[in-house]
Amino acid sequence: MTEPTSETEDYPERVLPAGGRLMQATPSGVQRVVSDVGESGRLLARMVSTAVRQPRGYWAATRDEMYSMLRFCWLPVTLAVGGFTFLIANYAYDLLSLLGAGNRLGTYFVFASIREISPFCTGMAVAGVMGTAMTADLGARRIREELDALVVLGVDALRELVLPRVLAITVMMVLFNILGSVLGIGVALVSATWLGDTSPGAYMGNIFGALTVPELGGTLIKTLGVGLFIGVVAAHKGLTAKGGAEGVGRAVNEAVVLSFAAIWVINFVVNATMLGLFPEMLMNR
Repeated sequence: MTEPTSETEDYPERVLPAGGRLMQATPSGVQRVVSDVGESGRLLARMVSTAVRQPRGYWAATRDEMYSMLRFCWLPVTLAVGGFTFLIANYAYDLLSLLGAGNRLGTYFVFASIREISPFCTGMAVAGVMGTAMTADLGARRIREELDALVVLGVDALRELVLPRVLAITVMMVLFNILGSVLGIGVALVSATWLGDTSPGAYMGNIFGALTVPELGGTLIKTLGVGLFIGVVAAHKGLTAKGGAEGVGRAVNEAVVLSFAAIWVINFVVNATMLGLFPEMLMNR
């Protein structure tokens, strides 16, 4: 048996699985997105595993994170939802008044505020305020090697730093959406009654006539999905930041862009699914 001696002698290429060949054929941008999705899914699985296996010990930190988020986010959420709702409410009331149906603003705002404006604006505010803060904090800890120091000390950084923040963002996203929905209905009430000539009884009667359980269930599912996505993506980008301060800034930018895009996608998917399962949500009662 002779050994190959020539450096130019051909060797058989390593055979890749079909998935590996497909990934090599895709553009680098697509590969990065697929990689981010896979790593974020793995991070979520690890958080669910540690939360279920040891369901005690992180609730105090979660409560503190929720309070911190309330202090920093209530004003941006209020301004975003209130300002956008007031603008849309006035436009909608003027249009409905031209059609002789100004008292139908309550029906319209069940669709506009609870289904669309409040979840969308709340998600944007939470992603822009708390998502960026979470990514920047975890990224700075990664750059300063604080996370490695915690591992040396035997502290689970995922359980101590990441899990409480993701839970806080998910829960507070739902609570902020409730606040935004109530605020939107109240702002539209001002537009219909104080600035218009519709009676409060007619406005509220149309709201309660159009509001359904699937409507509330859909906005709950939507905000849970948006909050969980923001938390997981912000955590993943922060934990994998590299390249010094510039790398942290890049991670923050990527987390915000992905969160904003996900809000659109989750909003569309949940709306399409709920309208397909419950066609009565399309009825103007």
